[in-house]
Amino acid sequence: MSNASSPARLSSRDRGIQTWALLVAAYRELNARKLFWLSIVLSGLVVLSIGALGLDEDGITIFAWTLESPFFNSTVVAPETFYKLLFSNLGVQFWLGLGATILALVSTAGIIPDLVTAGTIDMMVSKPLGRTRLFLTKYATGLLFTALQVTVFTVACFLVIGIRGGAWEFGLLIAIPLVVLFYSYLYCVCALVGLLTRSTVASLLLTMIFWFLVFGLQSAEQLVSVGRTASRLELDAISQDLEAERSHPDGADAPEVERLEEELAAQRSDDDTWQLVYAPISWLSAALPKTGETLSLLERSMDDVAAMPGQWEEQRAERRADRRSARGEDARPRPDDGAGPGGEIFGSSRVGGREIENKVAEERAARSKLYVIGTSLLFEAFILAIACWRFRRRDF
Repeated sequence: MSNASSPARLSSRDRGIQTWALLVAAYRELNARKLFWLSIVLSGLVVLSIGALGLDEDGITIFAWTLESPFFNSTVVAPETFYKLLFSNLGVQFWLGLGATILALVSTAGIIPDLVTAGTIDMMVSKPLGRTRLFLTKYATGLLFTALQVTVFTVACFLVIGIRGGAWEFGLLIAIPLVVLFYSYLYCVCALVGLLTRSTVASLLLTMIFWFLVFGLQSAEQLVSVGRTASRLELDAISQDLEAERSHPDGADAPEVERLEEELAAQRSDDDTWQLVYAPISWLSAALPKTGETLSLLERSMDDVAAMPGQWEEQRAERRADRRSARGEDARPRPDDGAGPGGEIFGSSRVGGREIENKVAEERAARSKLYVIGTSLLFEAFILAIACWRFRRRDF
């Protein structure tokens, strides 16, 4: 190969022109696929669904119809918060995080297998273009497909929330990089499998399996985290009861102290088991991409949306207390009023489900955005490093 055709001899400007030409050509190829426009149309339908819903003083409105609700109306939830909830849950979590992601994977799974097929790769490597840059440019093309879809959808929802909800929330645009990041965690696996197998079907299926395994592991971590937190809170509660019994002004009740000591020993054994189970799950989860948590960062960035679950739980607890008062019962709040997972499910008799749920939520929120995104990007960089190494070493 002559020096004129060597990639090392090309100027930065020439390399930039080459990369841009590859991106434009790949985009035109994706743009010609029907799934690209199908995804745009479906995104438009989701936006219309969000825009069709609304709130008034009586309840939820659907165009000109009103579904009356004393618990969900504009006097309880501000219209702008309502639309942001719809965007976060229906738009991002359900549509972009599931439906649009599957369509994007189906559309882009063949980019790398098509690249390494005979004929295409021969023509590519004959050009003065580095293999690493070629692979990463093709990889970026898949992300470009998703970025365009997410941008169109997010901007449309931004306009709907501004017009219908009366709030121009520029913070919603953070959904664009978050969803692209979420998709990149999956697409790097798809690209590596496509390179190794040269099969579009294999890369798509194995990526879906990987996504399912990551979801299952994260769900297991959340469940075990609830059990571990319940055990720890129960252990603290027993210790406090034992200390209170020992320091009783009238003297400690020996049988009660003995019973509490036995209960404390049993709870410590249970707590050690929870810690033993949680440790390997948390380590493995830390090494893998945080798909669900990355999308959840959008809710964490909107204070009013993040606070809504707690407000609803408080309202439910108040309604339960009102019903007990109407029946002539004790109307004081109970530990498990409005709770999610009950403490009894995890062996806790002194700690209510709401306290456990709140503690788990606090620990989850304590994870910094840098940890969630940083550890996920480290996984992606590791997978891409393997793919680039294999692409450079492969004999085409």
